[in-house]
Amino acid sequence: WNKQPRRQKDPHMIRTRFYTIMVVAHRGRRTRSFVVSRPFLATLAALVLFLVAGGALFPGLYLGYQEQDETIGGLRARNNALTASLGEVDDQLIALRGQMEFYEREADKLALLAGLEPLPRALQATGGAAAPGNEPADLPPGVRGTIEELESLAVRKERLTHNFVALASQYEKLAMDLASIPSISPVDAGYLGSSYGWRNDPFTGRRVFHQGQDIVARNGTPVLAPARGKVTRAGRRGGLGLTVSLSHGNRLVSRYGHMSRITVAVGQWVQRGDVIGYVGSTGRSLGSHLHYEVFQSGQQVDPLDFILMEPQPPIG
Repeated sequence: WNKQPRRQKDPHMIRTRFYTIMVVAHRGRRTRSFVVSRPFLATLAALVLFLVAGGALFPGLYLGYQEQDETIGGLRARNNALTASLGEVDDQLIALRGQMEFYEREADKLALLAGLEPLPRALQATGGAAAPGNEPADLPPGVRGTIEELESLAVRKERLTHNFVALASQYEKLAMDLASIPSISPVDAGYLGSSYGWRNDPFTGRRVFHQGQDIVARNGTPVLAPARGKVTRAGRRGGLGLTVSLSHGNRLVSRYGHMSRITVAVGQWVQRGDVIGYVGSTGRSLGSHLHYEVFQSGQQVDPLDFILMEPQPPIG
């Protein structure tokens, strides 16, 4: 044979190694062999390693995915429940808003009856109410709206409280004024005699102006204060005999004459219906009766204007 010349090694040539894999069959069967290159073995080894690693990691990843899915499901259910709860809160806020509007309207009516000017719709300082815009910026729109509505109701509640305090003060003053205005007859059992105005004097027969209202009643009949007042006079006064004067405030004064006995003293406060004395015939009088006078701003006026119910005549 001819000897082939020895090939020179090419330094740039990449040399690939091959491996023979022999598969020996059982019981004398044919043996098989495979020739594979080194890169193929490396690729096959990497694939096997990847499969082994994937098989080890997959159960953990799958369980983690299941847990995450359950967590998401729970969060979704919680979000649905919160949404439903928020809807219920909105319904309650609507009801509260309606109640607040009702009370505001009623307060306006009471202010009108009390003679107050229209109640304020806003306060100069709201005090404890939360200032709008202080809530976190990442709140959902529904929650933000609920917070704003609560802040608005808090401000309106504070304003309404302020207005009702003003109303209570005004009505207390009105109650005091009403309690100080003569409105009942100072004698329960009796009948009206000589009225306020011109008449013939029973002693002289001359025409004179009678400055009060006579209420005829039995001697010893109680004389009642027709309103709250302070006793400014209690004693004998000329032709009026035993006399009591009451100051009711608001420039209103009442006077009672010809009494048989006085039961109050100067400086004493009396309430409507209190006994201040008893009917008599002291002073310039022809019979048992009470002489009743009312002064308004220093001027004498008709006492009948301050008697809402006339005295009832005595029985028998």
